[in-house]
Amino acid sequence: MNIQIQNKIILKLSVLFYFFKIFESGIIFIFIAIKRVVMKNTVVLLLFVFTPFAVFSEINTGNSLEWLCADAGLIARGHIISYSKTNTEKNNFIIVFETKEIFKGTTESPVEIVTATIAEDSLKKYTEEKTPLLVFLQEGEKSFRDKKKKTPWHIMEACNAVSALINLAAPQQVLIKASTFTILGSREQIIAECRLSLKKIAGYEVQGKTVFMNYLTVPFQTQAYGLLYSGSTCYLAVPDFMFPDSREKPY
Repeated sequence: MNIQIQNKIILKLSVLFYFFKIFESGIIFIFIAIKRVVMKNTVVLLLFVFTPFAVFSEINTGNSLEWLCADAGLIARGHIISYSKTNTEKNNFIIVFETKEIFKGTTESPVEIVTATIAEDSLKKYTEEKTPLLVFLQEGEKSFRDKKKKTPWHIMEACNAVSALINLAAPQQVLIKASTFTILGSREQIIAECRLSLKKIAGYEVQGKTVFMNYLTVPFQTQAYGLLYSGSTCYLAVPDFMFPDSREKPY
């Protein structure tokens, strides 16, 4: 093989090697680009998926005493006469409640109340001991088939899934006064604040105005915050006209 042929072979090999290097560099560049795009999209996707949980999972809300007074259809003091399980749900009970004093609303005594959030042991104790109770109620939906059928009442929620059926002999720590962010702990406090709130609400409604629910941010280091805290932010449902700093949505 002469020198001229050898030089041609070497030149061809050099050209092939050059193009191979270019191809190799292109493959590496494409791989890096794809990797970056995938990683970037993965981060964006993870942020998209987990951001709602970070924003909303730590928020807790509760009903203030002021809002319970505004939203309840019936507020009454009395005691439980009897209770029984319903035919539909094994954890549901119908309570027969004898009223001693009506704070809001009109009704005939006794009142039928449907509940699924109060333990049977508590109902049994309340009934046997005729425990003095204060209850905040909302009327259930009326039957379309039988309009004459008596509509049962439902107990409102105070906070943290606890029913607003208050033991006046030893009040549960669940009623929050939004104006001071304190927990009402005595019978006298509860009844006095309930009357005061109802008086303010009646004075507002007599002007032909409607009370709407707003949300009030609960400050740190308050009794209300200690009761409601489950993460970063807590809110109380309140009557809009009583709290100018409240807002329509909690976030």
